Amino acid sequence: MKIIKTKSHGIIYLFFSEHQTAAEAMQLRKDMAAASKSSISKNEAAVKAALANVLFLAKEDLPNSFLPSFNNFLIYQGVSQLAALRVDAHTTYEHSASVDDFQEALSAVIEDELLTKVKTSGKFTLMMDESTDISVHQNLIMYIRCLEFDSLGNAEPVTHFFAIDSLERANAESIHRKVLDTLLKKGIDISKLCGISTDGAAVMTGNKSGVVTRLKGEVPGLLAMHCIAHRLALSCCTGADSIPYLVKVQDILNSVYKYFHYSPKNTAMLEAVQKATSSQVSKFKEMFHTRWLSFHGSCEALLQNYSSLVSVFLEEKSGKSLSLYKPISCFKFLFVLHFLSDILLPLSVLSKAFQKKDLDFADVAPLLNSTVQTIELFSQGKWAGKLSTFLSQVPDEPQTGDDGLETFEFQGHTIRDGAQQRKEAVSIAKSFSAAMIRTIHDRFVDNDDAAILTALSNIFNPTVRKDDKVSDEYLCSLGFESCREDLSLFLGYLHSLVDSGNRTIRGSRDAANIAMKKMDLYPAEAEAAGRFLLAPVSTVDCERGFSKQNIIKTCLRSKLSVSTLDKLMRISLDSRAAQDFPLDQAFKKWAGAKNRRILNH
Repeated sequence: MKIIKTKSHGIIYLFFSEHQTAAEAMQLRKDMAAASKSSISKNEAAVKAALANVLFLAKEDLPNSFLPSFNNFLIYQGVSQLAALRVDAHTTYEHSASVDDFQEALSAVIEDELLTKVKTSGKFTLMMDESTDISVHQNLIMYIRCLEFDSLGNAEPVTHFFAIDSLERANAESIHRKVLDTLLKKGIDISKLCGISTDGAAVMTGNKSGVVTRLKGEVPGLLAMHCIAHRLALSCCTGADSIPYLVKVQDILNSVYKYFHYSPKNTAMLEAVQKATSSQVSKFKEMFHTRWLSFHGSCEALLQNYSSLVSVFLEEKSGKSLSLYKPISCFKFLFVLHFLSDILLPLSVLSKAFQKKDLDFADVAPLLNSTVQTIELFSQGKWAGKLSTFLSQVPDEPQTGDDGLETFEFQGHTIRDGAQQRKEAVSIAKSFSAAMIRTIHDRFVDNDDAAILTALSNIFNPTVRKDDKVSDEYLCSLGFESCREDLSLFLGYLHSLVDSGNRTIRGSRDAANIAMKKMDLYPAEAEAAGRFLLAPVSTVDCERGFSKQNIIKTCLRSKLSVSTLDKLMRISLDSRAAQDFPLDQAFKKWAGAKNRRILNH
C-alpha cells in the first residue's frame, strides 16, 4: 500500500492509492479512530485538570485571575495534561468567561445533588437573613435543612447553603417574592416547606405583612422560629443596658483597646513591661454592643494584663493614660470585672452551644435552663470562680492607711477601696444577674409556634412521662384523622420499648426515627417527627454564610456579580475535599452546555 503524506496549515493529510486492500483500509480506519480517541481523551484530561484547578481556587477563596499563572506553575511542576488546554493563541480556556463556565459546571453538580436530597427528604425548612456586602448591595441569603437517610433508614437533619441573591429593597414584599422565585426556579414545591427561621426583625416576623406571615398564608402548618442565638445576644444587651455602670465598663474596655491598638509606642511599652515581669500576655479585644457576649473575651484579656497595664499607665503619666488608670484602680471596677468574667463564661458557653450546626430543638430548653440556674446563684450573692479568688486576696473590710486613705495592695499596685464602693459593686452584680434572668425569660417565652415545637419535643422525649404528653391539636390541623387515638397508640408503643430496656432509643431524635420508620402504622406521628427533626432553631448558618460572602467579595473583588458570588459560595461551602469531588459529572455538565472547540479539535 502506498501512502502519500502532505502537510497544510499544520494539519497532516494522508492519501492512499487505489490499490490498497479492504483489510488495509479497515486497519487504517481503526488507527485513525484510535488516534482521534486518544486526542479527545487527552483534551478531556486537560479540561478536567482545569476544572480541578478552578475548584481549588474557589475552595480557597482565591481570585479567578490566579488561574493562568496557577496552570503555568503546575505545567512547570510536571502536570503535562494542562498543556493541551491551549488550543491556539486565541483559545486557552483561561479567560474569565471560560472560568465562569467551569464554575457554572461545578456549582451545577453541587446544586443537583442538593435538590435530589431535598426531594428525597419530602419536606424541608429554610433559614434566611439579609445583609449588605462590600459594594453596598443588599443580599438575601438562604440555607435549607432537609432529612438525609443512612443505610439503616435513620434520618438526620442536615443544613446546606441554598442560595444568595440581591434584593431590590429589603422589605417584606421583596424578600417574600425572592423566596418564592428561588424555590420556583429550582423546582422545589413550596407546599413541602414546614419551618422557617429568621433573625426576628420586624420585616421578617411582622404580624400584619411580615415575610413569615405571608408564607404562613400560603403554607398551612408552617412553624416559624426566632433565632435563639440572636435572642440570647439581645437578652445580654438588654440586661447590661439597664445597669449604667456596665455601660461605663464597656467604654473603659474599648478605650483600653484603642489605647494600644492605635499606638505602636504604647504596645511596645506594654510588651516591654510584660517581658521584664514575665507576665502572661493576652491581646486586648474590642467589645461590640451588638455582640455583647464578646465582652467575656475583653474582660479576660484585661484581667490577665492588669498588672502590666497599670504599670504602663503609671509610667506614661500622660493625660490619656491617667484618665484610664483612675477608673480601673478601684475595688468597684475590679469586683465587677471579675464578676463579669465569671457570669459571662456560662453565657458564652451557651452562645457557642446555640451556634452549633444542626442543633435540635429538644436541646434548647435543657441548655438554657442549666445556664439560668447558674446565673441564679450569682443573683443570690453566691460568688465563685475568679471573683471568689479575688475576694480571698483582698481585705474583708476597707482598711484605712497611715495617709488616711482606704486602700489595699493588689498585684503590686495600690487600689482605692471604700464601704460605698463595695456596696455598689455587690448591688451591680446582683442587679445584672436578676436582669439577665428576667430578660432571658422574656426573650425565650414560648409563642404559638414555639409552644407547638415544645409539645412535639415532649412527644419524642423518652424521659417525659406518657401522661404528660398532650398535643394533638397541631397534628389534627394538618388534616390527620383520629390523631388523638393514633398518638395514644404510638406513645404506648414508644414507652413500651423504653421500659423494656431498648438501648437504641437514647433521645428525642431516636424516638422520632422510630415514628418515621413506622409511618404505615402512625402516619400523623411520622409527619410530626419529620417536622420536629427539621425545625430550624437559629440562623447562625446564615451568619457564617455572610462571613464567607465577605471573604470572597472583598474591596479588591467588589465588582463580583451576585450570580458569580452564589456559585463561588456554593463551591467554597461544599464540605468535600477537592480530590473527592465528582469531576466526571462536572465535565459532562461543561461539555454539554455548548459546543466546545477543544473537544472537536
